[in-house]
Amino acid sequence: MCQSCMQHGDGGKWYLNTSNYALKMYKLRQKEVQRKGAEANPQTMAEDLIREAIEARVLDPANFPVIKKRAEQLSLAVHFGQVVTLQEVQAIMDIAWPIARMTCACRRQVRGLKDSENFYCLGLGVGMYKWERWPETYRGGVDFLTPQEAKEWLAEMNKKGLVHTFWTFGTPYIGGICNCEYPVCLGIRNRLDYNINILRKGEYYAVVNTALCSGCGRCLERCQFGAVKMEVSQSKANIDAMKCFGCGLCQTTCKNGAITLVDRNTSPAMAGVW
Repeated sequence: MCQSCMQHGDGGKWYLNTSNYALKMYKLRQKEVQRKGAEANPQTMAEDLIREAIEARVLDPANFPVIKKRAEQLSLAVHFGQVVTLQEVQAIMDIAWPIARMTCACRRQVRGLKDSENFYCLGLGVGMYKWERWPETYRGGVDFLTPQEAKEWLAEMNKKGLVHTFWTFGTPYIGGICNCEYPVCLGIRNRLDYNINILRKGEYYAVVNTALCSGCGRCLERCQFGAVKMEVSQSKANIDAMKCFGCGLCQTTCKNGAITLVDRNTSPAMAGVW
């Protein structure tokens, strides 16, 4: 079981614990800004440390491990993400309210997408009722959805091949859902390209039943983490469990039911790999 489940899960998966989608999140952030000033916002400080670590990786490699560790520790306390499956992110839609579709900051920054083409994220919680207070964050406005509308929209995002992740805003309070892809998503890029762990792996890893695999390669096309390859000699898919983030995109595209998701905690080799 991951550290957050042990600390905030109340005996289950921590992101399915309703107390982690609470009004208290906004009260805590308001007090933090009032006490220290907006320029000392811990989320902003974590983001600055991540940028500093990325620069140090090339310019000051000796100090990279130290800065990286500080960035990860601060991010874990204030703003980090974890991968979830389609079924899990749809379950979150039943316990978080309100739900509002919003534009993606990563795509705006990396691809320069205009707002009308950039509604890839979901904001969760009562702060959505006050979105006008943060116009730069909610550029393009918000689009409120019912839980069922949100579930259907998430299924569409999954069909497109996007990874579902949720993010804390003052850990353990969860305030957003991203539908991500490499290399656009900064969370995925920081993990894969720079080994800065602000995005945790999901609760599962994928396994291929070679007897059912047809070798069509659809799972290979969908994997955002480089975990799937085709074994030429067998013409079968193979998934590297150590690289797998448990998003389930390979499973949802497999027409033969050849891919299953295994609980990470049941494997001694994978239980500590997050």
